[in-house]
Amino acid sequence: MKILTRLLCPTLIAVLTLSGCSLGSKKPVEKAKEPIKIGVSSSLSGSGADFGNGFLAGVELATKEINDAGGINGQQIKLIVEDDKNSSESVTVFNKLTNIDKVVAIVGPISSAAMGPAAPIAQASKTPTLIVAGNPSLTIGRDYIFRNYPSDNYQGKFAAEVAYNNLGKTKAAVLYELSDWGQGLEETFVKKFKELGGEIVYNEGAIPDSNDLRTQILKVKAANPDILYFPMFTNAVIGFNQMKELGITLPVLGSDSFIDEKVSKLPSAEGAVFTAAKTNNPEDFQKKIKEATGKTSGLFTPYGYDAMMVMAQAINNAGSTDHQAIRDALAKIKYDKSVAVPVVEFDENGDLKTAEFETKVIKNGEIVDYQP
Repeated sequence: MKILTRLLCPTLIAVLTLSGCSLGSKKPVEKAKEPIKIGVSSSLSGSGADFGNGFLAGVELATKEINDAGGINGQQIKLIVEDDKNSSESVTVFNKLTNIDKVVAIVGPISSAAMGPAAPIAQASKTPTLIVAGNPSLTIGRDYIFRNYPSDNYQGKFAAEVAYNNLGKTKAAVLYELSDWGQGLEETFVKKFKELGGEIVYNEGAIPDSNDLRTQILKVKAANPDILYFPMFTNAVIGFNQMKELGITLPVLGSDSFIDEKVSKLPSAEGAVFTAAKTNNPEDFQKKIKEATGKTSGLFTPYGYDAMMVMAQAINNAGSTDHQAIRDALAKIKYDKSVAVPVVEFDENGDLKTAEFETKVIKNGEIVDYQP
């Protein structure tokens, strides 16, 4: 019996040593923490690609800063980036992110055309989602969807006030993009303009990516308005050029889509007035974006940065990657380190509690403050 014991001990010790253990160990080797998977849905190709890639640049910088600082509760963020193409392709994107990738949260999309079809998926899967897309209906009745960009409910009303009170116009024609985004602006503008005492003399939508708006433009002219409300995204360039071809000199009031250089640099868009959310995009932030991503900081870049920072703070506050815990943390968050706006804090619909807009005009190919 003693001989057998002496033979087994060296063998047992060898096995324990090879397996990374020792008889004298007091604690096992700690297993590396799994990364936190966060999905990104943005318009990276097609119409809206400039805005969408700018949004992604902000998300990427925030992620780098968070990971370089140690991550969230010691866990690194792993981005799962998908191109929603500013379209219903978002349905495929959201199904993949929620069902296959099993992300804990999603940031984006930037467009209502993409978020409209995807919103039911985000809500049904109970995936906390922080969007920039502006259509007012996207967050209503959906407690897992939040928005860190001012709702178009605010922008449409503001545009109506600019048209009636600041520009002194009482008869408006409306030619808008037939998308969730365009219809959201059209509905809120029309309602507020009428409330103020204005008259809508023409109102029609145009299919996105249409190559010909001449028929609608001639109808606008025939209605004899004193201003055209023109919330167009993909059709803006075609519309301005064809208005010039047809000799239409009607004052034009647009939306934040006119920030795109494809519009602001157009000779035919000279003098167009538009409304946009008041957005901070400081020089030091722009420099950091350029150094970290090689991209230029555009309209949605600060919002992409803020979206990731707010989502990370919510996950940290929740102390968990559980969907409901993150959702509850988002509902209660008050994030005052944001770049784009002074503070990110949500109301009962998941929208920003406060929103500021400003009026801009295109002069000599540049965007400047509008001066009455």
